[in-house]
Amino acid sequence: MIYDYGTQVTCTAPGDGVGMTVSTDSIDLTAGGDGVPALFGHGERLYMQFEVTTAFGAPEGTPRLLFGPVISATQTIGVEGHILGLTGGSIAGTLAAGTCGYDESELTLGRTFHMPIPSWEDVMEEDAAKWPHAHTTVTLANFRLLKWLGIVIYNPLVSASHFFAEGAVSARIVKDPTTANKSNLYASRMGVK
Repeated sequence: MIYDYGTQVTCTAPGDGVGMTVSTDSIDLTAGGDGVPALFGHGERLYMQFEVTTAFGAPEGTPRLLFGPVISATQTIGVEGHILGLTGGSIAGTLAAGTCGYDESELTLGRTFHMPIPSWEDVMEEDAAKWPHAHTTVTLANFRLLKWLGIVIYNPLVSASHFFAEGAVSARIVKDPTTANKSNLYASRMGVK
């Protein structure tokens, strides 16, 4: 199998008292495409595949984690990024007082899980100053600056009582989660002749 690491990002677990970590690297969605990040791909449903590369362990309390793709106008993703969605996991405790997310038993080395990458405009409805809500050349140009894709790991129980001391994931864009381990990644910038 050939991996194009240009379409892969990594992220480590949020630690003691940290609510969220963001990948230190990001994917340029315009590379090898038509130059419009919101339109990358060919109209097909694409997925973010998360793979546990370091088992999540040494928990304090009973932490839970959610994972999701995030887009940004800057290569180093920060507070201006837009989280496109978060993964599920399982429900813990009662519905009234419980939490959701993946626990330690679900985050073992090699475990993979997938999330459909939603359309940008479906997620950004709260931001009416951005395209497609404001159909101007300026808002469209600003929207097209959102060309960097990374991931976040979110701890809904952020406190000194619930966290993982170790753990990491890699994430990549895939076309078909049922064959992703066989057919490899989507949008490779390499060719074989």
